[in-house]
Amino acid sequence: MQFRLLVLAVGTFVINTGSYLVAGVLPAIAEHVGVPVTTAGQLVTVHALTYAISAPVLSTVVGRWERRKLLWLSLALFVVGNIATALAPDFGTLTAARVLGALGASLFTPTAVVIAADLVPLDRRGRAVSMVLGGLTLATVIGVPLGVLLEESVGYQGLFWMIAGLGVLASTALLALPPVPAPPAMRLGERISVLRNRAVVWVLVVSMLASLADFAAYTYASPMLSALTGAGAGTLGVLLFVYGVAGAMGNAVVGRITDRFGSGVGIAGSLLLLTAGLMFLPLAGGSLPATGALLVLWGLGGWGIMPAVQHRLISATPSGAAVVIAFNSSALYLGMGLGGITGGAVAAQWGWWALGPASAVVAVLALALFWRMPTTAPEREAVPAQHEVGGADGPRAARSTGGSPDPRLRGAAEGA
Repeated sequence: MQFRLLVLAVGTFVINTGSYLVAGVLPAIAEHVGVPVTTAGQLVTVHALTYAISAPVLSTVVGRWERRKLLWLSLALFVVGNIATALAPDFGTLTAARVLGALGASLFTPTAVVIAADLVPLDRRGRAVSMVLGGLTLATVIGVPLGVLLEESVGYQGLFWMIAGLGVLASTALLALPPVPAPPAMRLGERISVLRNRAVVWVLVVSMLASLADFAAYTYASPMLSALTGAGAGTLGVLLFVYGVAGAMGNAVVGRITDRFGSGVGIAGSLLLLTAGLMFLPLAGGSLPATGALLVLWGLGGWGIMPAVQHRLISATPSGAAVVIAFNSSALYLGMGLGGITGGAVAAQWGWWALGPASAVVAVLALALFWRMPTTAPEREAVPAQHEVGGADGPRAARSTGGSPDPRLRGAAEGA
């Protein structure tokens, strides 16, 4: 079971390394295609908005596909998109290549997350989701910092050739997964029906705002940190590595906190850390240790919130888990896309120093909305199994069904 989760995590790592790498090499891309850095940043916006729109639509179009074939299709589109990115001679072609890669990426992560949640008992669901999303955070730990360091040697085009090769390897690793049959057909209208749940919509809005706050700054992290600290490529790679390690730690720790104390603690705590890390960036005064400490807070909060949000959504709609996770992926990428637009506008108007505080304001808004979120009965079901009557081995524990979580979730996972 752990190995299957690892395979899903590897695929998530590859997909998201290709997605986030653009942010790390924006200056090089801008110079090659002859556009300002803030214009090149819109490549992140285009990729993210394509993902946000296509995730629920494509999951309906290919809803009858066997799940492993769906993951293969996703990686195939992703590989072609990254090859096209490496070969693109101008900004227009480069934009089209990012759209193609985003179409593939939008199919992978929602499916992987729900299958992961289906593979484990209920009381370990948060940790399973964290493990798969750990591939996403490791993309920021390894992918982006390494890309910044290697770009001077191989060029950004060489980096995207490497990502395409990793996509082929990830496709091969999927052979370790058993075939997962498609569920009964579900129309787009039926999928959208989960949005009638007010609590679900509320969580999705908070998730989108948290992503916007994170990526308004992260999209332009390289030029922003360079302007604030005077750091060169090597030091920038180290700073981005610090941020990524903190993100991986936040993802793992908040997953466990969510299993133990509930998603509310994980969401609120993550938003507070995100706010603090972004708000005080300009006050670091160019000090690398102080900047590194703030990047730790930023990474812990920005990535720690993800497993808590996923857990809350699955708990609120267990029978529609696959659909609501796909909508959350759309919310995350919508926030990422709006973050690219917002960050570019803030930097153009007020300069790089303003990005952190402006992003922190959005995180505060997300926290305020979360505090006003209505308490729902389904959320109370998210209490870890060891705190329920009968304990971890009681009748409601997943182990009593042969290690499978709620059968409703199994059906949903097959519908991802």
